[in-house]
Amino acid sequence: MSSDKPEITAEAFEKLAEAAGLTLDPAEKERMREGYIGLQTLLARLPEDPAMADEPALVFQEPSSRVVR
Repeated sequence: MSSDKPEITAEAFEKLAEAAGLTLDPAEKERMREGYIGLQTLLARLPEDPAMADEPALVFQEPSSRVVR
């Protein structure tokens, strides 16, 4: 794996899985660990302190209030 991706050893991931109460076979553990690394990569891309303007506006109209022409 490239150096910019987060790493977690198989042993450390096994401890996390055990703490979560998961019983996984070795192949499942490795797939879950790869997914965990992918999730950590995505989380690292999120801004730590986003500006208020970065939030999307929430606009909702009830279906009955829409004008249909």
